[in-house]
Amino acid sequence: MPKKKPGMTPEEQKKAFRAKVREMIDAGELSPIDADAALDALVRKGAKDADTGHRGCSD
Repeated sequence: MPKKKPGMTPEEQKKAFRAKVREMIDAGELSPIDADAALDALVRKGAKDADTGHRGCSD
């Protein structure tokens, strides 16, 4: 079995994530406005599904 690579601390993960997001925004690959709209749509869909009792899985 391969050895487990040492992971990053939560603080290192946070810094790496923010750096990657900034890099993608600067390159035009990520739009904060589009991402916000997509998140809002998912939240609205989740709220609607919760109201109807649908859990988003096909048991």
